[in-house]
Amino acid sequence: MSFYQILTLVIVFQAFLSGAYFYKYLNKMLRVVFVIVCLAVFSEFTSQIIIHIFKATTLWVTHFYVMIEFFLWAVFYWLLMKSFINRNLYWSVVVLFELYCILNTVFIQELSEYAQTRSVEGILLVLLPIAAFYKTMIESKIDKLIKDPIIWINTAVLLYFSSSIFFHSLFNVFLNNNIEFLKISGYLFIGANTVFYLLLSVSFYLQKLKSVRE
Repeated sequence: MSFYQILTLVIVFQAFLSGAYFYKYLNKMLRVVFVIVCLAVFSEFTSQIIIHIFKATTLWVTHFYVMIEFFLWAVFYWLLMKSFINRNLYWSVVVLFELYCILNTVFIQELSEYAQTRSVEGILLVLLPIAAFYKTMIESKIDKLIKDPIIWINTAVLLYFSSSIFFHSLFNVFLNNNIEFLKISGYLFIGANTVFYLLLSVSFYLQKLKSVRE
């Protein structure tokens, strides 16, 4: 197991420990985020088992992971913005994306390929935090943005998915034609992944402080 694989496991697991430790302080939205972290922990550890014990590829995992991950983030952003956006339009987009994922897996891509639905998910999960930031600005209900856990989560999602769209979009191309560039891109992706889960850990802690104050 490489240093970067170990780093990924450690970073994801520390977010899980943070969420578990502060779980009683988490509201409904933060508990959805914690479920997303749990999903990541399960995915990362099972992937390493598949790779190192069964000597098999885990590219097929992304086809199913994307569907579950996006749905959970969709639930989070619905809880955050349900008074701000059209219910029918919002859930229509979510259902269409999930159907696209299913059709892609069944008819377009092989399970042995990295799921291109990851890049579409990335675009949607850039638009959602932008909309959430817009809602925050026009409502102006938060006195100190730096102390608000939702701001940290929204920042984490925006930074992570905006920085990884390129990696996800061209993964299969690099895999077949330029392994070295794929490795370099992978290191940048690991950096974005590290920042993402550290920010989520901070948000769990800030929610604890917010809960105590209230």
